[in-house]
Amino acid sequence: MTTEPQNAADATADPLKSVATAMASAAEAMRDGASDVAEKVQSAIPATRRFASRFLYSTFYFASYGVVFPTLFVANVVPGLSPISNGLLDGARAAGDVVDEMKAKRAAKKAASQDHKDVVDEGAEALATC
Repeated sequence: MTTEPQNAADATADPLKSVATAMASAAEAMRDGASDVAEKVQSAIPATRRFASRFLYSTFYFASYGVVFPTLFVANVVPGLSPISNGLLDGARAAGDVVDEMKAKRAAKKAASQDHKDVVDEGAEALATC
């Protein structure tokens, strides 16, 4: 008599266990699939950024070359237009100087933020040892 209720309990427990196991494995597969997608998206972002950056650089480089070179050529060939070519050259140099200054400021800000992060990390470590 005691074996019948026990067998009935085992029969109902096994299907529930198999369903629970199937649900757990499905959840794990979903989690793994989501992490794979996230990794692929994260790897695609830098490539997209490089492409867009290179496209913009090339577009503006060739556009400026297409404007400045013919203008300087005409200014140097036609007598009396040397002030125009000198002004264009000086403007190009000034623009390059401004870009160099902007790059230096950006590098200084990046270094300062890294130094600040290092100081915060050192402070956290000091507090942790106390």
